[in-house]
Amino acid sequence: MTAYTVLRFTKLKSWGAVGGAGSHNARLRQTLNADPEALPQNRFLVGSPGDDLSALCQARLGGQKIRRNAVYAVEGVMSASPAYFRPDSPEQYGHYAPARLEAWVDASMAWLQNKYGDRVISAVLHLDEATPHLQFLILPLDGKGKLNCRQLFGGSRRVMADLQTEYAQAVAHLGLTRGRPGSKAQHQDVAQYYTATQNLNHTPTPALPAKAEIEVPEPPGAMARLKDKNLTDYARETATKAVEEQAAKLAPLLKTLTERNDLLMAEVNRLREMEERLKADNALISRENAAFKAEAKKLRDLPLDMVLTKMFGATETRDSLPHARRLEMPGGGIIICKGNEWLELPHGKQGKGAINLVMHLSGYGQEHYQQAVRDMAKVFSDQEITASLAHHLAGTVNQTFSTMMRGHFQMPPSSDIHWPEVRDFLLDQLQLPAPLIDKAHENGLIYSDRRKNCVFSSDQDSGALIVNFRCKPFARSLGDDSALYVLPGSDKALYITDSPVEALSLKAMHPESTVIAIGSELDRDKLKPHLEGRARIFLAHGRDKMSEEYARFFTQDYPQANRLLPERELNWNEEWKRQRKEKERAPEQILSLESNHLKASSVEIGNETFKPTAGMGR
Repeated sequence: MTAYTVLRFTKLKSWGAVGGAGSHNARLRQTLNADPEALPQNRFLVGSPGDDLSALCQARLGGQKIRRNAVYAVEGVMSASPAYFRPDSPEQYGHYAPARLEAWVDASMAWLQNKYGDRVISAVLHLDEATPHLQFLILPLDGKGKLNCRQLFGGSRRVMADLQTEYAQAVAHLGLTRGRPGSKAQHQDVAQYYTATQNLNHTPTPALPAKAEIEVPEPPGAMARLKDKNLTDYARETATKAVEEQAAKLAPLLKTLTERNDLLMAEVNRLREMEERLKADNALISRENAAFKAEAKKLRDLPLDMVLTKMFGATETRDSLPHARRLEMPGGGIIICKGNEWLELPHGKQGKGAINLVMHLSGYGQEHYQQAVRDMAKVFSDQEITASLAHHLAGTVNQTFSTMMRGHFQMPPSSDIHWPEVRDFLLDQLQLPAPLIDKAHENGLIYSDRRKNCVFSSDQDSGALIVNFRCKPFARSLGDDSALYVLPGSDKALYITDSPVEALSLKAMHPESTVIAIGSELDRDKLKPHLEGRARIFLAHGRDKMSEEYARFFTQDYPQANRLLPERELNWNEEWKRQRKEKERAPEQILSLESNHLKASSVEIGNETFKPTAGMGR
């Protein structure tokens, strides 16, 4: 019996079709005519069961522009006639000769990879269906790496005919042959071929016998003497008898054909019922998917601090702020929540949304997304979810308003009338040097507004920190860059601290160095321009726990940075006042602290350089 080769291609014109092909090949969705017990026999010859073919193809394409009518991938099937795989019993469903199978697989894969190379994204050997076959996916890239199906597969039937011939030649040594070239038979695409090869075993249609020939026996010799009428009657009777005998012979065949037709009609009805059940199942699955997506959308907008507190037992720290909530985990570590974004310290892992946060803290991979949603649904009631939606809506409105106002940001207007009172506080209570305060005031880095607030403006003049020392601990940030307060210096040293007051205290102690106050900001991108070319970097935060967490987080990217702590006090302003007091008690060693820090060289603030006046106080 002649065994023929099978080679079919079909074009996939959407990423959904590519992903669907991968799910079918990996048996991630139900395959009705596959034998579940034979599923472990399937083999991945290129790729693995967990591959997302759509994602793999998109990664290979990179950012190249794709035409609207482009072919995203080409799916193919290679197989052979059942007579090749099981020559002794071609009609026996699911059976094959192992040696013949392996020889065919080796030859077919050699041709496929030699022809298309690394364009083959996936190749799976299916042995759980009627006849062994290879199902593969090709990314149609041209020689320049561009998506170009036409260059590989052409625009005419001649290209496909040549591929049929090439493949047949590659497996000809196995006894396989190509179908007749130029045949008027209409070729099927992959989907049609796949459907045709999965039909259930049918009872073979019995062959019809050769056309019956009715033989009329010759009349005996006496017939020659009968009259014409008698001869005619005799012939009619003889012919009738022969027909009746032949009809009796054909009756079993007619009965078999009738029974066969009844079986076929019963099979058609069964398939129609199965189709209706599948439609009902698909409708149910669609409704369940829609309900799951709606539930996930609601859970995704839950407040992050509520998720951390209720699901993981986190507690809010004392230094937590309304716009940057800090929560400490029971096992250690800090998670900072800003709106819908979160950051874990000291590891630096960050993300968006409550579901991603639960997946991260639970150790789930992307494949456990549904499990994370189920975990959250068990903890939070519908009332809590509804309340969170209102919370999210209010936050969205506030964020939109802030975005609109950001383009109209204006610094608070200064008031020279109230500046002397604010200056007195900086000099008397904080004991900061008068030359430093006056020069910073001249450069617009410190001034007073009409409400007697002290305004510390950032280096970009696009943000500020407003402090009212009379209403401690009143402080408010304005603008995007309000957390970055820069006091430039002339040497290569850089000191990074928390607040502008701490920065001014450090500047008094290190007048030739650059000092930056970052406030509660953890965005290293804002600091990056100031870190380049620095010989020494000091993390000069206070002695609180949050500062230690930030130091560990920062040194992951900048291991050369040194941690600098106040010698005895909790913060740098108290440390500055202590050192100043001690120096003033020992005038015989150093006449004044000003001479040690400011007299030897000039101090840079903003774009100017100034010479400090004698004495740091007034």
